[in-house]
Amino acid sequence: EMRSQLQGCALKLQTVKSHAAMADAMASTALAMKKMNKAVDVPSINKMMAEFERENMKSEMMQEMMGDAMDDVMENDEEEEDRIVGQVLDEIGIDMSGEIPNAPEMGLATATSNGPLTEGGGKVAA
Repeated sequence: EMRSQLQGCALKLQTVKSHAAMADAMASTALAMKKMNKAVDVPSINKMMAEFERENMKSEMMQEMMGDAMDDVMENDEEEEDRIVGQVLDEIGIDMSGEIPNAPEMGLATATSNGPLTEGGGKVAA
């Protein structure tokens, strides 16, 4: 019985010791937060953040305007493009208005592990 009472007292002492360590840690944390509160100028930071937000919005608008301007400059006019291609083809004497003749039809030449094949797909005689 005496032994269990001693173990209970030891457990309570350990708990008190843990609480004291926690209180010390919280006190030092509170002191650090107090120092940081004095060091930080909240109105100045708020002003800086508002200015950054304004400048960021300006930058985004400028970027969008530049992108639109670049799109307008780079936009191709298909009619003008067709006209220029037509001029070039006329200068070199190519007539694209006529039909293009069909290419001759031929079988594909393929090879297998058994040996080469002819254009028609048959095996080459050995």
